[in-house]
Amino acid sequence: MKKIILLIAIFISASLTAQVGQARILKVKDGQMDKFVSSVSKKTKMFNDSEGSDKYFTFRILTGPNTDDFIRVRWMESIGELDNYNPDSEEQKYWQKNVMPYYTEGTARVWSRNSNLSYVPENSSGNLRRVIYYNYKDSGEQDFWRFRQRVRKAMEASGYESAMNVLWCSSGCGGNWVQVRFHHDGYAGQSSDYDEPLQNMIQKYNEMYGDDAYEQDSNNVDESLTQDGRRIRHLMLIPEMSSSSWN
Repeated sequence: MKKIILLIAIFISASLTAQVGQARILKVKDGQMDKFVSSVSKKTKMFNDSEGSDKYFTFRILTGPNTDDFIRVRWMESIGELDNYNPDSEEQKYWQKNVMPYYTEGTARVWSRNSNLSYVPENSSGNLRRVIYYNYKDSGEQDFWRFRQRVRKAMEASGYESAMNVLWCSSGCGGNWVQVRFHHDGYAGQSSDYDEPLQNMIQKYNEMYGDDAYEQDSNNVDESLTQDGRRIRHLMLIPEMSSSSWN
């Protein structure tokens, strides 16, 4: 019971102060890719790259049914910033005139970052994202979040050098959707990260939580998921179409 209460406390405390990403899928119209990339890059530089401006990050989808579409994320320190949206602002007017003609818009969702379960070591880098989307059953909540908490602690204890961000869907999803985003320096970096560093993390995990704990907990997570409750996608951050930072 104490462990359950602790997991709930960790989740709630992170949720109250969570950074939030409002994500939209943008499908570029046929023959308009160059104009779309150029116009988004120009708009971002004009309106979203100075101190105090809204921060946007653009990812190209590399795999899955939305391959070659884009995800445009407005990144905020809190969900309250959504109240600041003004459709009549110069920024929005510019977007409507200069960018909207080149794409159609798909699903929009809001994702909240769990800082307690994310791991971002100093000097971590890489524009490639390997994203695992999970949808867990209500009955599997404890097993799912316990594993995420333990992985984060084992990554830190083993000195894992790549970043991992954990986000849960706070609006726009059906079910208990979570995305775990691993940052890599290209596909070669992904291969390297999943070689010795991953094995060291698993070894540390088992040292901390018991022999074969990683395999047992992984199996429990598998059981916690809904049917089709695990999807893997690759995204690439496009720096010229993104804010330089969110500070």
